[in-house]
Amino acid sequence: MLTPDMIAYEDDFLLVLDKPAGMLVHPTVSERGATLYDYVKDYYERRSITADIHPVSRLDRNTSGLVIFAKEPIVQFWLSQQEVDKEYLALAQGRLEQTQGIIEAPIARKDGSIIERCVDYERGKYAKTAYEVLGYYDGNTLLRVRLYTGRTHQIRVHLAHIGHPLVDDNLYGTPGPQSRHALHAYRLAFKHPVSDDFLEITRILPADLRKILY
Repeated sequence: MLTPDMIAYEDDFLLVLDKPAGMLVHPTVSERGATLYDYVKDYYERRSITADIHPVSRLDRNTSGLVIFAKEPIVQFWLSQQEVDKEYLALAQGRLEQTQGIIEAPIARKDGSIIERCVDYERGKYAKTAYEVLGYYDGNTLLRVRLYTGRTHQIRVHLAHIGHPLVDDNLYGTPGPQSRHALHAYRLAFKHPVSDDFLEITRILPADLRKILY
């Protein structure tokens, strides 16, 4: 069930949710009923909201943070025509001595895998990530990360590429049973596609990631 604390913003055209880690955005053949899409559908039904469900932004299952849903197809289209400013908080393994930087490295699907991506300068698509160091915690580095492109697993791949994968990333970092890597989509900024107002929506780190820091 969609809880009030998950709703970061809502009006007649948009719904912005703070997705918990461990949840898919879309239903799949093998998993339905407990995805963010299902939660929105239930929320609409309980509140008698007659609106569509069109995800505009997406997050990996084990990434928490802000996801935009459009309530009408035209609103989804209008949002797709503008650049949404997306920023993340990430805890990377080890100590990044350079206080800020830009990673430009093309990303492709890794041979033999339908999930894993890699940096590939021959087959990859252009990808650009900027980061800024916010602090150091127990030998790891807290980063503010901005995406300039939207490749699958982009932050995870780029940080692993420079030798500092996300803490608890079992695909690109330390293998293990952990179901949560240290990545949170904390800020979205964009022009409202109907009112033209500038929206800036933020969410602090969730409790499970704050525990890692403190």
